[in-house]
Parts: sequence; C-alpha cells; structure tokens
Amino acid sequence: MRILVTGCAGYIGGTFTFEALKRGFKVIGIDSFINGKKNNIKFFLENYRESFKFIEEDLSDYKAEKLKKELDSIKIDVAVHCAGLKSVDESEKEPLLYWKNNVDSTINLLNILSNSNVRKVIFSSSATVYGDSDIHPILEDFGIEPVSTYGSTKVAIEQMLKDSSRSKKFDVVSLRYFNPVGSHKEMKVYESPYSMPNNLMPRIIRVALKLDQKLQIYGTDYDTRDGTGERDYIHIDDLVEGHFKAVEYIKDFKGYEVFNLGTGTSITVKEIISCFEEVNGIKISHEYADRRPGDIAKCYADPSKANNLLGWSAQKNLEDMCRDAWKAIKNNLNDAK
Repeated sequence: MRILVTGCAGYIGGTFTFEALKRGFKVIGIDSFINGKKNNIKFFLENYRESFKFIEEDLSDYKAEKLKKELDSIKIDVAVHCAGLKSVDESEKEPLLYWKNNVDSTINLLNILSNSNVRKVIFSSSATVYGDSDIHPILEDFGIEPVSTYGSTKVAIEQMLKDSSRSKKFDVVSLRYFNPVGSHKEMKVYESPYSMPNNLMPRIIRVALKLDQKLQIYGTDYDTRDGTGERDYIHIDDLVEGHFKAVEYIKDFKGYEVFNLGTGTSITVKEIISCFEEVNGIKISHEYADRRPGDIAKCYADPSKANNLLGWSAQKNLEDMCRDAWKAIKNNLNDAK
C-alpha cells in the first residue's frame, strides 16, 4: 500500500511515517519544514530509501507543482493529512496565517488528490473543535463550538471534507486528537522542546533541560480538581496506532466518519507535572500566570466509538508518556535541536 503523508517531518506525521515504513508501507511524504525537522527526513531517507520518497513543498502554494507531478506517476491508496499549524495561542495572535496555512493548504491538497483520482483521506483533526463543552466525556456528536482560530480552521476543514464526501469525491475519516505526548518507542522521532513550544510537555522538558528557569502554568482558577486545566493526554504510539486502524477501516468505507482518539481520562496540569517529576526524578520549578486566550477548563474524550468501530483503544498510561518524552530527549541531545 502507498500512503501520502503531509507534515511527514513533524512530531505526529513523522511518527506515523516512521511506523508506516517499519510496517512495510510505501510512503510519499511532503513537508515545508514550517514545523518539521529536517533530521527526521534525513533518517527516513538513510534507512528506508527504497520505500520513502520526500517532496519539499508548501501546500498553501496553489501550484504545488512537485506534488502534482509526483502523483501523476504514482498510484496513492490513501492520503494521511497531518500538515498544519497547531498552536491555540499563536492562532489567536495570527488568525490569517492559520486560515491560509491550514485551510488553503487543504483546499489545494484536495484539488490535487481529486485530479489524481485519490479518494481515500484520513484527516488529523482536533478536540479543539468541541470548544468549551459543559459535558464530559465528549462524544463525537456533541456540539461543535470552537473558541480559538486553530479550532475554527479544523471545523472548516472537517466541513469541507464532509461536503466533498457527500459529493462522492472522497471517502474521509477525521481523527479528532486529544493531547498527544511521549515519544515513539524507538526514540527516533519526538517532539522538540527547542522551538519555543506552546504545548505543555515540551515546555516541561525545557525546564528539565534548564533552557527555562520556570514553567508557567496558565490559569489556576478553572473549575477543575485543582484549578488548573484538565486535558486528555494520549501517548503518541497509541495515537499512531489509531491511524493504522483508520487506514484499515477506510479501505472498504464510503462516506464521512469521525472518531475521537483519546484515553477517556482527564489529567490536570499540576498532575502531569507531578508525574513527570516522580518518574524522571527531576524537579520542575513553576509559577502561575494568567489564562491564555483560547484556553478552556477541561477537555477529555469518550473514545467508545473508536473502540467499537476501529477496534482501537489507548494502551499506555501517563507514566509511560512522561518517561518516554524525557528519555527521547536524553537519548538525542546532540540532534534534538
């Protein structure tokens, strides 16, 4: 099977690409390196030259000539669309950047796929589409009310894909990620803490590396167990396994379907800090700050639909996530930057 992976140099797309190559899939990867790491591509080319093809291109460029040319010569079975900017905080400061990069890129990709007769698409969506839900755990049929620009772009893309599937152009599975953390079991692809990240785990690791003196905890007055935000953290290996279940599912599926990928358990900011300290034996100094625009009190999944229809469930716990996230950086200190 041949899989096109957009965002193949990034944390999620790169981890999926690595595991797909290990499992014997042929992968055509595309990335513009806005967020991705060139070291990931170097590793794939050095170790999987016969089964990995890389195209450096920005999908928000309407022409995307390199990808068009490649798809004219290669039969793609399924496209896994992971590319996109993903910071809630940054999206509130740069909304037009997020609409251009996330939505325009997807429109261009769909046009190229349609012209190449590729109709199977798996989309990296996000739990941010649910906004500040009053009911937890969250089911897929709950209301869609994003409270950030990032979430709005995911909603727009989902609607575009749903419309396209209704017109019989594409069969689509949207995977609504909750909060992926940790590292692939071989520690070759991981989330870098060096590029001023907005996600919690790489910011914790920056303190562990002494790149930052203290971790800022944004908001301590939420209506949660300890006043800090609650999220559903999922190990990257479990998240990627959900993608392979979706690849198998979409082979014979027609239409549009959406699945939550989460554990169904909520963890507060303070709890994940305490877990990281305990399993790694490192003290994480922290201080409190005001809430950030677009942040919400809590968000965690009901993953029963993915359990039942995809045959998928999360297997790893918070200790695994904290241990693997730190171990990957320790093992790659010379290359992590």
